[in-house]
Amino acid sequence: MSSKTKAAPKGAVIVVGGSGGMSARYRAIVEERGLELRHFETRVPNGARRAVGRVAAVIVMVSMVSHALRDQAISLVDNGAPVVYLRSPSISALRSAVATLAPA
Repeated sequence: MSSKTKAAPKGAVIVVGGSGGMSARYRAIVEERGLELRHFETRVPNGARRAVGRVAAVIVMVSMVSHALRDQAISLVDNGAPVVYLRSPSISALRSAVATLAPA
């Protein structure tokens, strides 16, 4: 394996709510920590539990999410991963929240 090959992600950060147009920026922030992004803007698709894998955290953008979507996303977690509530859906708020996660 070459030194330029990325290591496999060591978990996923589930972001619920927020803006679909910002997914690429959300992804860049999460990947800086060696994690993988799962962004659910309006619904959690069928089969998501199998696809998500290990969850490092669930981040809920409270001003842009329904209670039903929040509950669906939290139900994907069975390993005691933290659930972080952000009042602002901003990039800086997400960056701060991801920075508090334990190193991957």
